[in-house]
Amino acid sequence: MPLAIRVQFLAGYSGREWPPSPARLFKALVSSARAGWAQSNRKAIDDSLRMLEQQGWTEDTKLPEIVAPRAALRPPRQRRFVPNNSKNWPTERKLNPEKGIDLEPEPMVGWDVEAPHIVWYWWPSVQASHVPVIRDVSRRVVSVGKGEDLAVLDATDAEPPADAVRWQPASSGASLEVPEAGCLDVCDTVFARNANELPLPAAGVRAVTYASDARAADREVPTFVLGLWRNGKRCSWDARLLRQVVGPVRHLLDEVRAEVVDLLARGPSDRPAMEALVRRVLVGHDESHKPISEPHLAILPLPSVLGAYPDGRVRRIALADFGGGDDPHRRAIVEMAQVLLHGRELRDNGRGTGVVLDTEPDGQWLRAIKKRSRTWATVTPLVQVAKELTGAEWKRLVEARRKAEQEPAKAAARELHLRKRRLELVERSVQQAIVGQEVRIEAIELASGGPIAGVHVATQYRANGYLGETPRLHVRLTFDRPVAGPLAVGRGRHVGFGVLWPV
Repeated sequence: MPLAIRVQFLAGYSGREWPPSPARLFKALVSSARAGWAQSNRKAIDDSLRMLEQQGWTEDTKLPEIVAPRAALRPPRQRRFVPNNSKNWPTERKLNPEKGIDLEPEPMVGWDVEAPHIVWYWWPSVQASHVPVIRDVSRRVVSVGKGEDLAVLDATDAEPPADAVRWQPASSGASLEVPEAGCLDVCDTVFARNANELPLPAAGVRAVTYASDARAADREVPTFVLGLWRNGKRCSWDARLLRQVVGPVRHLLDEVRAEVVDLLARGPSDRPAMEALVRRVLVGHDESHKPISEPHLAILPLPSVLGAYPDGRVRRIALADFGGGDDPHRRAIVEMAQVLLHGRELRDNGRGTGVVLDTEPDGQWLRAIKKRSRTWATVTPLVQVAKELTGAEWKRLVEARRKAEQEPAKAAARELHLRKRRLELVERSVQQAIVGQEVRIEAIELASGGPIAGVHVATQYRANGYLGETPRLHVRLTFDRPVAGPLAVGRGRHVGFGVLWPV
């Protein structure tokens, strides 16, 4: 018969991965089973737990299917300090002279889980006698994952909701830990181990790649929002001078690269590959320090368009990894960058500006740019990916406009050609931004002025270098179904141009 363990999180989830890995659930069940109440039924409980750890690794068994709601990464506001279990333990550790231990800072990341806050773990076929035993164990669990991840559990033979997002083992996707045979023994040994003993050589878990059945359009882009502060007050920048705020942020990303590598590289052999990946994700450069064409971390200034008095000035920036997808390594890099950028001062040509980056205390702006909407409009102008007309075509258009009264048909034909070419380039930019998503563009509206209150005329935005070679314009897009943000289109979409806002 089937077995489903339902986990309802009461105050969000603090693990580094979403959905919570099956190994976290298994260890929570083991912890419950080792409480005093379980001593009278120890053999039956252990038999049921060993049945769970063998699922997927023995004949006629399958790994659990996970049914989970969507969850948004919560900005880290605190750090906890935990004992250092590094590979240099114990002889080469630098001990705290008072406590005799050294502590490693750990950012407290977390997830805000959408209602109904319930994650299901479902096994298609287990022996019927194990279901009531697992139910007794699960109902006494108080947390899954970290101690603050309070949860209410129950076990049943009912199937999870059919309309929810399902996660199953796949060839690519998110890497989750799953218990394997022997995990229960490892857990018992850990609980009984003295703190001065060497770490265990085996973990009792195995990494398995899970992928969801959600459409690509519904997959979340790793994103976070930082505010700009000076002397304890909000600092604002003229949105038309995007380079003044985007440039210093890019320099900070380059500065934190080495720190991210130090935190995520597992050893000297892993360091070169991690350095290359971090460089590509954070600054968009390859091993030769040349710009790459693939998506990477984009810096998106957010003009103030909310509230009763929108002035269009930039007081916040969003950072989004458009190429992240479900890659856990890229997601970890973005999360570390968010932690390390918090509290950093922007510098201009090596001089301090007094402007400090700070994680936004509420999720209003993050929710706004990640909102699902059918209609989106630019709050910074789109820069065309190519020239709209050749030099000869522009001359013929100018000549046709000069003689429009004498030859109206020719002037109309030239204007129609320009409009078709302009729409073609805009559509190309939009398709590049939504590649892989099952969505169709229904309408494209072009304008030189801002389509939202507080947004400036497109030509007023300063664009240097290659960004100044092609026209800038504002667009309003309508899709055939709601699309989730953040979205940025056109040339310079990684440095602040073409940022779209849900209408």
